[in-house]
Amino acid sequence: MSFHYTKPPLTQGLTGLALLGAGLGLMALPGAEAAWAGWLADTPSWLHVFVVVSAFHGLVFWGMAAAFGVVDRTNRPAFIARYRIQTGTVRRPPVGRTLRVLALNQLVLSPLMLLGLWGVLDLRGWAPQPTLPGAVEVLLDLSMLTVISAVWFYASHRFLHRPWWMKRVHKVHHEFRSTTCMAAEYAHPVEMVFANFGTLAVGVALVAPHLATLYLYTVLATVTFVGHHSGYAVPWMSWAVHHDWHHYRTKEAFGTFGLIDRALGTDAEFHTLEHGQEVGGPRRVDGAPPAA
Repeated sequence: MSFHYTKPPLTQGLTGLALLGAGLGLMALPGAEAAWAGWLADTPSWLHVFVVVSAFHGLVFWGMAAAFGVVDRTNRPAFIARYRIQTGTVRRPPVGRTLRVLALNQLVLSPLMLLGLWGVLDLRGWAPQPTLPGAVEVLLDLSMLTVISAVWFYASHRFLHRPWWMKRVHKVHHEFRSTTCMAAEYAHPVEMVFANFGTLAVGVALVAPHLATLYLYTVLATVTFVGHHSGYAVPWMSWAVHHDWHHYRTKEAFGTFGLIDRALGTDAEFHTLEHGQEVGGPRRVDGAPPAA
């Protein structure tokens, strides 16, 4: 198994920007606010958080898992397969076990946690607003949610690498040495609740964003963390190389985007890698990763 390092391209994150632009564009359409207000009036508030957030998350998660799963199995399409980060022997848990863990996390724990999040928001006096937010409000809330999620993920993830927690909890997630999209939520129940769900929910509980912003945040966050586990450094998506390195080495690169790791010095070996460098395997003359 070898790891191919590529530096983050200038085009990284274009997918997220496109989704953000699409979301803001939909909110600005004529008649969008009237349709939004009518939908809210006809449905209970718990459904807005519980059902719709689950639906957005599930569609993005399983859509990406299916798409990248095809690339894993067939090396097609070639314009995606060429960006595979790790090559050689695949180190992943069996598919049956993976699906059982995901079923527990997504069909049992996630609904319960979403109901809990709705309850916390309700206690805060939060309620869906019949008017849609402006672009500035959406961007400010998304910025706060992103910062909170990055800090929470780094802190909880680094804590899970303490020996006791690593041995009993976090080792489940690290059964994926070679990542694929389903690894994003392949985790021990304790990790699923406090690290994975907490990464997204703590910011929502603190910021209490507009419901439309919550939907947009759900899509953007799911695209990001599933993409980080995809195993491919697709140049128009969020940079997956940093987190893939964490699965490859396990002892550093604890954060989401790498900024906190750089500030706290927890990316010592990763920081030395050069563009095109192959770790743990042969390096082709043209600098590209060896064929799988």
